[in-house]
Amino acid sequence: MIKIWNNLTSREQLLIIICGVFVFMFLLFIALIKPISDRKIDSLRAMEEEKNRYDKVLELSALSTTSSQEAGSAGADTTSIREAATTTSRKVGIAISRIQPASDGSVSFWIDNSRTTEIMNWLILLNDEHAQQAQKVSLQKNNGEETLRGQFEFKGNKQ
Repeated sequence: MIKIWNNLTSREQLLIIICGVFVFMFLLFIALIKPISDRKIDSLRAMEEEKNRYDKVLELSALSTTSSQEAGSAGADTTSIREAATTTSRKVGIAISRIQPASDGSVSFWIDNSRTTEIMNWLILLNDEHAQQAQKVSLQKNNGEETLRGQFEFKGNKQ
């Protein structure tokens, strides 16, 4: 290898060195700089999407609070919370995966793989049509999906 290098003219050696530097800079850009900048752009885009989702949840929450005050003045519905939850879930396209009544009359519902808007529409519909408001809500985002899973606890009538 040294023999080949020594047989080259100084002009050829300079051109090979310059080409080597350009190849090194290109590989550095492809292997390090571009992935870092792409990751930053993707993170900023994901953060903006989450901010939009958060604003939508706040908007729906405010709408729910407003409608709950209107429903409170309209009077209570005599339908049990279990019937009300299942009928309204069918209307908005949510599948309730589990229902668990408690000894104090409260009822917990579990929902898997539903979008934020579907869950909020379900809660609003429960409030508007049956004057039922969730006492406890626990939501989690499903990994790698744009859906949520959650647990909702409502005060129910003792039966």
